Amino acid sequence: MSELKFNCFVCKKPAIFDKEITYVGTLGTTPVQLCNPCSKNNDNMVLKTMYDRNLESELEKQLDKMINRGENNSNVGSFVSRCKFRYGHQRQNPFCNEPLNYVLKANLLDDFTKPIKDFLKDDTSPPKQQGLITNGYQTDGNLFEDETIDTNEIQKIIHLEVKKYREKFKDSEEGFLKNWPEEYTLNGWLISMKSGGKLKPHMHEYGWLSGSIYINVPEKKTADSGNLVVCIDDKDETNKKSIDVVTGSLCLFPASLLHYTIPFESDEERIVLAFDVKPKLKEI
Repeated sequence: MSELKFNCFVCKKPAIFDKEITYVGTLGTTPVQLCNPCSKNNDNMVLKTMYDRNLESELEKQLDKMINRGENNSNVGSFVSRCKFRYGHQRQNPFCNEPLNYVLKANLLDDFTKPIKDFLKDDTSPPKQQGLITNGYQTDGNLFEDETIDTNEIQKIIHLEVKKYREKFKDSEEGFLKNWPEEYTLNGWLISMKSGGKLKPHMHEYGWLSGSIYINVPEKKTADSGNLVVCIDDKDETNKKSIDVVTGSLCLFPASLLHYTIPFESDEERIVLAFDVKPKLKEI
C-alpha cells in the first residue's frame, strides 16, 4: 500500500500521513494537516495562518478557544490586537491592551560592546538561515549560552533594565505585567547588517518581553535611517512608533508587538543584540 502524502497546511512542505503528520483538524469545512514541527505549536501556527488567509470567523473562534482555556501569551495578545485593527473586534486582551504605551528606551554606556564586536569578528560558525533580514545575517543559537563569549556583564545590564521596567509600570493592570513569569530566562542573538540592510515586520511568539541593545549604529543620513519601528500591524500606519536608536540604546517592549527596521546607508555595519525575556518552563 502506497503512503499517503499531504502538504502541511502551515509550512506547505510535503509530509507522510501517520508518520510525519501529527495534527488533523478543519478550518470551517477545509481539512487541515500539520507536519510534526508545526504541530508542536499548532495553536499559534494556526492563528497566524488564519490571519494571513483572512479567515475572520475561524480566527475569532480560535482566539475564543485559547482565551477561554486561560492561555495568556504574546501570540494571543498580538492577534487580539491585530483583529481589533483589521476587523474592529472589541475584546479584552489578556496579554496587553495598549502595548504601544509600554515601549521603553534607555541609553547605556557603550563600554560593554567590545566583547560583542570581538565575538563577531572571530566567529566562524555558520549564520542562521533567516528570511526576515535583507543584506545582513543573524547568529545561530542562544548567545547567552555560548561559552566562547563572556556575556555576564551584558546579562546583568539586561536584568537590571528589566527590573527598572517592571518598577516603572508596577501599577499597570496589563496582563503581561500582572502575570509576570515567576522565573524567566534570556534568549539572545546578534544581527549584523550592511548598507541597505533591513529587518522585515515580525514578532517573537515565544517571548514575554522583547528587547534590543544597539552595539553599533552608523551615523544617520536621514532622520529615521536605521530606526526601530514597533507596531500593532505592519499595515497600520497610525498605531506605530519609530524609535530613534543610537549606539548604546536599549529598547524594551511587549513581545506581542510587531517590529521592523528602516533601511540605512553607510559603510559601517549596524550591529544589534536582540533578546527575549522568556518564561522559564517548569520541570515535570
